[in-house]
Amino acid sequence: MSGATAVVALLGMGGCGAAIARGSSSATAHTGEDGLRCPAGPVHIAEVHAITRQNNPADPNLPIGEASVEVCATDATKFSDVVTRGAPDDSAAGGAVGQKTGVNGTIQIRGRTAQMDATVYAPLAEADIAQCSQRDEGQQPDGGGAPCRPHGFVTSFAGTWVFSPGTWQSFQAGADSAGNPIVLAVRILNGPVE
Repeated sequence: MSGATAVVALLGMGGCGAAIARGSSSATAHTGEDGLRCPAGPVHIAEVHAITRQNNPADPNLPIGEASVEVCATDATKFSDVVTRGAPDDSAAGGAVGQKTGVNGTIQIRGRTAQMDATVYAPLAEADIAQCSQRDEGQQPDGGGAPCRPHGFVTSFAGTWVFSPGTWQSFQAGADSAGNPIVLAVRILNGPVE
């Protein structure tokens, strides 16, 4: 079962339980799989998944983004899985505004405590697109008013927790524009042993 499938299955059961961690051991390594060298302390691997819980029983969880990053103890490390479609907001002159989808932020580990700041960019809901379409069609023939440009929903999360290596933790990070909960699922793994 892939990591994303496992997270969706765990969230579908109403919470995050223990999961088998790849490469989990009492690692004291200072070099990660990607060549990351930590000057002091072990290398950890953080996995972050952003999911929208849907009310539709056929598709109860919709993945938004997932990121994985190697982390040195005490260093705040950036992670990102954000896709932008279209022109960025500040460069769109009369065209469609870019839409971001995914998750990014920083994670920091001190001993067994993890601290994460994350931003989740939820995709546009069909209702938002339909509402903009109706508004654009209903504009006056003289072109009064700017065209409707729906923006994806953005939510932020900041939290600190005590982790057990390989165990998923889930946090509610708000709700999307349709009122569906946005959930962040996170686990910290011990890095590889040299």
